[in-house]
Amino acid sequence: MALRLLLPLLLLAAVHFIAQAQGIGTSASDCCLKTSQRAIPSNWVKSYSLQGPESGCMLRAVVFTTKKNKKICASPADSAVQKLMQDLDKRVKKDKKKGQSPRPRGRSKRQRRQ
Repeated sequence: MALRLLLPLLLLAAVHFIAQAQGIGTSASDCCLKTSQRAIPSNWVKSYSLQGPESGCMLRAVVFTTKKNKKICASPADSAVQKLMQDLDKRVKKDKKKGQSPRPRGRSKRQRRQ
């Protein structure tokens, strides 16, 4: 009798642990699996975020979002990456201070020439 009650509980517990180990039922995150070694042009990038164990990812990385909404993963230990992050922080701070969006308004250079 006790076995009939214990068996379903053990089965339920096993399914629960397997589901957690596979990430089923948890919020899925899109993690970088490797980082790029190439230099990232600052005029391509509009923002960045950090990933690591605290966000559910194994690899610590800086995830840059380009103006075309592509993701580029970079090493946070790279000095060029750190400089790009600082430049983006300054750009965002400057734009907030002015109360403007990061994109320039008005006519483009090409339109002004015509």
